Amino acid sequence: MIKYALEGSDFIHYLFVGLAGALGASLRYAIELLFDSAFPIATLLINLVGALLLGWLTSFLPRFPRISSTISTAITTGFLGAFTTFSAFSVENLTLLMNGQVFAALSYILVSLVGGFVCALVGLRLGVKEAGL
Repeated sequence: MIKYALEGSDFIHYLFVGLAGALGASLRYAIELLFDSAFPIATLLINLVGALLLGWLTSFLPRFPRISSTISTAITTGFLGAFTTFSAFSVENLTLLMNGQVFAALSYILVSLVGGFVCALVGLRLGVKEAGL
């Protein structure tokens, strides 16, 4: 299976996803450095923006056949997959709970879940609208 993944255009596909992932993770890290707060506002904003962008791109990119599946996957799975993070969200909530900040943890969970859903929905609708459907 590894041999197959490294042959021909598949290798380029994996390479682009990996490079885009490195960019997404680097951007997430840079944004996290901008915020110095007990509340994980950086991760919250990153996940909401990521949900919005992924929703928009999911409906928008397929309408443009000139954009290759390699580029689409690099942007969505690579860049946005590394940019957003559920693992940090989970650990940050556990930390809030362990520090006795139950309201902050529950608020973070609620805003992330509802906000992520709403942002993804808005992104999908924007993509459909911009694609002329």
